Amino acid sequence: MPRTFGMLLSVMVGLCAVGCSGNTDGFVYQPVSGTVTLDGEPLADATVVFAPSGSNLESGRPSFGTTDASGRFELQSLGGHNGAVVGDHAVSISTAQVDQNTQEVLAEETLPPNYNARSELSFTVPSSGTDDARFELNSK
Repeated sequence: MPRTFGMLLSVMVGLCAVGCSGNTDGFVYQPVSGTVTLDGEPLADATVVFAPSGSNLESGRPSFGTTDASGRFELQSLGGHNGAVVGDHAVSISTAQVDQNTQEVLAEETLPPNYNARSELSFTVPSSGTDDARFELNSK
């Protein structure tokens, strides 16, 4: 599944590059940042994706970020907005990395599928935004 996630991420990044400027989509975006840990330790270089509830862009644009060495991430939407749409989101966290040009797998997925391919994670973005979106993952 890493290739599938990587291809999805490539499409999302491509759409971001072509995307809109300004908040013309009618959704309210708020800053979202937080941390990801794996077995109690910070998880570096993981991609965090928030997809608004609903199956299409009528629910808002997805947002994504990458964790740093301390497991911290900040989200940005596909349209270039800081943060994520206010409301409920399905969340996916992946360590898989794919070259956007060649689709070559650079890093295999190391997390269980319940965090990415079959994610069970969710998060509600409050109307004030948050800097405390925490995801405490387990390798087993």
